[in-house]
Amino acid sequence: MNFSKFFAGFFLGSLIVLAFQPFNYWFVTFLIPGLLYQLIKTEGVKNTFFISYFFGFGLWAFGIFWIENSITVYGGASPILGSFLTLLLAAFLSLFQAISFTAFKLVSSQRKTYEIFLLFPAAWILSEWLREFLFTGFPWLYIGYTAVDNSLLQGYIPILGIFGIGFLIVLISQIFLALLDGLRDLTQSKSLYLSCLVLIIVFIGNQPLKNFNWTESTGKISATVVQPNIDIKEKWTQKGLQKIQSAIEKKLNQNPPQNLTQSSVIFWPEVTLTSLIQKDRINEFRNNILYENNMLGMVIGALSENKSEEINNSLIGIGNISGIYDKKFLVPFGEYVPLSGLFSVFFDFFNFNRPQIFSGNNSELIGNDFIKISSAICYEIAYQNIFLSNSKKTNILFNASNDNWFGTGLGPHQHLQIARFRAAEHQKYLVRSTSTGISALINHHGQIIKKIETSTDKNELESFQEDVILKSGQTPYAYFGKNPFLFILVIIFFISAILKFKRDENFI
Repeated sequence: MNFSKFFAGFFLGSLIVLAFQPFNYWFVTFLIPGLLYQLIKTEGVKNTFFISYFFGFGLWAFGIFWIENSITVYGGASPILGSFLTLLLAAFLSLFQAISFTAFKLVSSQRKTYEIFLLFPAAWILSEWLREFLFTGFPWLYIGYTAVDNSLLQGYIPILGIFGIGFLIVLISQIFLALLDGLRDLTQSKSLYLSCLVLIIVFIGNQPLKNFNWTESTGKISATVVQPNIDIKEKWTQKGLQKIQSAIEKKLNQNPPQNLTQSSVIFWPEVTLTSLIQKDRINEFRNNILYENNMLGMVIGALSENKSEEINNSLIGIGNISGIYDKKFLVPFGEYVPLSGLFSVFFDFFNFNRPQIFSGNNSELIGNDFIKISSAICYEIAYQNIFLSNSKKTNILFNASNDNWFGTGLGPHQHLQIARFRAAEHQKYLVRSTSTGISALINHHGQIIKKIETSTDKNELESFQEDVILKSGQTPYAYFGKNPFLFILVIIFFISAILKFKRDENFI
């Protein structure tokens, strides 16, 4: 076994974390995939598996270590046990890289151009796609998210989506590798010319696409984004509930009807209200919390109970907007504990007054005839289908979250980057309200207009008010969805398997 290559794989996986927020060295994504390919291109299946596994472990061990905060601070586990469980999760997630690149090696027919430019990028995206749905899914740290700040590729985001832009990034990394090979060996001039041509077309084509508007403006509203800055444990006490109710009343008094000249919506974070609301009494709840007014509305996170007496994490429209949205994708080690029977032996997770949450069924757009809000609660914004399913109808996106689970490490920054990409993907403004940060208003190109940083010690409500442009229509990605590109990935692997079979047959 080549242990030096195992270490090199781990180092490359660790290094690629720097491409994501808050570091934002996106240019390393033009280097690392190609270097990983160099490590495995001459190796057999066994060594490819281990090199890829160590690459994945470097990525996950450094990229998601913020999960340890949830397990220790809110789960009551010791720092040692919390670190061990986080690394155990990283060890499991590393299998996706190992399996995908081993599959690449198994179907490789040693046709160099095809392998470099199509099969290897397809294998990279395969590892991301599998993570989206296997074992409840963990669609985090996709390489394509780095493109939201990549000035050379931003224009392709609303066309290709997260998987397509990720494929393009890995392809460009492979092209740089081919360029180096061509410069070293001038007999490969055909490969050199082809690589240069592709790079020129991609980078030049990006410039007009960056300024192209796939959606059109239909009006604007005034949005107030609220960040309460209340710690999770305090929020689930009676004192915390009274504190937030007082904050809501104060915020409403700052927006009296007579002072409003355009539609105004106040956006509150996930589970702002911890008191339980019966779904069949939503109208009564609306009337109690906000006076009826044709200009003022509010979206607030609360717990709701359905007819089956299951508790859902919901967003509720109040005032001049209505609708209810239930969270579909729950956070592992945030709202439920995977293999809870096993982990309960080690520690009592959620060791404070917090009920068990279930996935809900309501998927309504929140709004009225003018405002159509498509919602995602917390971590589920990482799932593409959340906004894709309503992309034709919606004209504003909303992400309510509680990143207090993530602490002050990399988690909140990575989460914000995903939200920014969703805005650019659909070319619609996205409002993000969180309990303790990072809250933000993001424009239709994924750029931050205004934000409130993470705050764990201020313990005072923060907010800002900005105009939001409502955007109707669909980007090419929103219209076609992700399935056409996934079909192309399957075709690439299918053709690779046929070429491999023919090659092996010729050696018999």
